[in-house]
Amino acid sequence: MGFDAGISRKHFLSGSLLALSAPLATIASQGGKVTIEDIKAAEKLAGITLTEEQRKGVLGAFSPGHDALQKLRAKGLTNDVSPAFNFVPQGKKPRAGYKTDVRVTPPKNFTKPAKEEDIAFLTLAELGFLIKSKQLSPIELTEIYLKRLKEFGPKLFCVITLTEDLARFQAKVAHEEIHKGKYRGPLHGIPYGIKDLFAVKDYVTTWGAEPFREQSLSYNSTVFEKLTAAGAICVAKTSVGALAYGDRWFGGLTLNPWNPKQGSSGSSAGSASGVAAGLFAFGIGTETLGSIISPSQRCRVTGLRPTFGRTSRFGAMALSWTMDKVGPLCRCAEDCALILAAIHGSDGKDLMAVDYPFTYRSSVDLSKLKIGVMASQGFDEDDVAKEIGPVGPLLQGLGAKLTGLKFSPPLDGSDEVLSIEAAAAFDEITRDGRVDTMKGSLWPPIFRAAELHSGVDYIQAMRARSLVMKKFEEELADFDVVVIPERAGDVLVTTNLTGHPQVFIPMGVNDQGRPIGVSLIGRLYGEGVILSVANMIQRATSVYRTRPDLSKLS
Repeated sequence: MGFDAGISRKHFLSGSLLALSAPLATIASQGGKVTIEDIKAAEKLAGITLTEEQRKGVLGAFSPGHDALQKLRAKGLTNDVSPAFNFVPQGKKPRAGYKTDVRVTPPKNFTKPAKEEDIAFLTLAELGFLIKSKQLSPIELTEIYLKRLKEFGPKLFCVITLTEDLARFQAKVAHEEIHKGKYRGPLHGIPYGIKDLFAVKDYVTTWGAEPFREQSLSYNSTVFEKLTAAGAICVAKTSVGALAYGDRWFGGLTLNPWNPKQGSSGSSAGSASGVAAGLFAFGIGTETLGSIISPSQRCRVTGLRPTFGRTSRFGAMALSWTMDKVGPLCRCAEDCALILAAIHGSDGKDLMAVDYPFTYRSSVDLSKLKIGVMASQGFDEDDVAKEIGPVGPLLQGLGAKLTGLKFSPPLDGSDEVLSIEAAAAFDEITRDGRVDTMKGSLWPPIFRAAELHSGVDYIQAMRARSLVMKKFEEELADFDVVVIPERAGDVLVTTNLTGHPQVFIPMGVNDQGRPIGVSLIGRLYGEGVILSVANMIQRATSVYRTRPDLSKLS
């Protein structure tokens, strides 16, 4: 902590005046010459007041820094260039090191269903059993899903690109390997859909946005490579709300299979919709601020947002370098465990991806876990179970002791890091006007507003985020799992800022027919624990077996 006296006066002044440079840069970039009157207007945005003499000093000091930034913009920075810093979640963690130990519940005396629709809605463990026992060929399974994708995909607007040739090639390879005795594991021969933020060579990667609908990248994303190594089969690049916001992309509004009159929510819109409709066995999504959890709730699937840094984002569109995460959307928690086992770990390409052990068991002794329940104001400690509806008594019946707790809301301004980083990621299309081709998107005004924030604003927001992490860790204390109704409200925002994992599990509908569910929050890199608890809940209810009536699709 100190000041480098060797720094030149020119660079020090241009750096210390960043609070004014953002609005002034906007004026100058539009071709106008910055004047004293512009500086006066910028003072209001920066929340400061200068004297006339100080304004003259700013006017003289602004130009060098602005000219340098203009040269940088002219050169251009592609979306895959990360800032020269890493975000590290703060809190109690296990010992670092790569290890995977996942044990699922094996199906017993399980035979292949007669109907293709019944096959389409099986869990990964069931599909894997059928494939390994050679009751079901990867080729047959792939054709089942391709057929459903062609029939229902256009009705749900959940697919941007059908990767039919790739899927058939991968299915043929999987079929031949398995028949030769080379079995790669529980995902071998299993078809999936991947959010169209991820690069898949030889296919367009559109990010769901008009300016990029013809974009073709010459490399594969790490998550695609890892799933390919596991033997999984990519059947579709799924729809994503334009630049990872909402459920509307350049092809239309992705629909919820349970209620086709409403959107699927987003931004992992197509992955959630496709899993719910049985168009592929699992989906890959991303979350920055709710983009896995929200569509999981709407489409009644199980979604896991892993700890920040648990999975590599290489080859995925960057929205917020310090908040983006990659995770699965599946039929059940155990499926999520199988996917995370395949995709977690560092790769040397995403420098924020790290190695921590991942261990999963189908069940856990709940009496040995400290389980918290996010409670409302004035809750009854003796009856805290009612705070989470039917899940409360269910957990108690399985041996859990539930304790009420509360979390402070995130500090005002701490989540502005997202809009500022997103604006930086898409500065070029904001300035050249292409952002306006995304009809119905909320991004254009958000990006433009963030252009007027300063470097000082960003650092202050990140400092507030440090306080959010510290406060959350204090309030989380020694709890292993926290159960929260629905998407988890403010805690969803907080944990996206802190980097903690969250899994959403659907619990059917209430008396009014509205979908209900619960979220489980875990400790950093504690996905195995929350997935075990989620699996116990789901096995006790079988809600995950329900299916939407696709005959309602027009």
